Amino acid sequence: MIDSPESAKPDTRSAILDATETVIVRDGARRTTIDAVVAESGFSKGGVLYHFPSKSALLQGLVARLIAEFEADLDRAIAEADAANSPVERQILSVLTETNERKKRIAGALLGVTAEEPDLIIPARELKARIEKSLMKRAQDPVLARIVMLAIDGMSYREMLGFEPLTPADREQVRGRLLSLTEDIYS
Repeated sequence: MIDSPESAKPDTRSAILDATETVIVRDGARRTTIDAVVAESGFSKGGVLYHFPSKSALLQGLVARLIAEFEADLDRAIAEADAANSPVERQILSVLTETNERKKRIAGALLGVTAEEPDLIIPARELKARIEKSLMKRAQDPVLARIVMLAIDGMSYREMLGFEPLTPADREQVRGRLLSLTEDIYS
């Protein structure tokens, strides 16, 4: 594959992050090393280090990519709500409750490394705070809005940590009930 940064294609960073994602999900955060990413990606060590000079930089890149994907999902949901002239808040909460196995596995693996690198969680924390502030500002029933957000968080963390995951049918029933509560919150 590509060895020199000068000849790198625009998707080199993405390919390196893909390899990082594979390694972190397969081997765990502690075993995710530059050398493991080099082996998985097929890039030279110099090529990987050019784009990500440390393991911390790799993990930060992975977090940034997950957040960008999540923000794109939110933008899509807001555009769909606008097009359908439906409540934006319901669409936002729908995105928050979506199941994406890939993202769930990566988030779970990254969660383990935040004990050693607590700054990794800051961008996700900031995004979550912005979303919640927006949802709370529009809520007719702020207490119920907070209860729904806490329930969504609990369901997400339970899945990330592997605590007796809900069956798909049970999860969909819970998700449906949480979303139906948005009618009381944002009516």
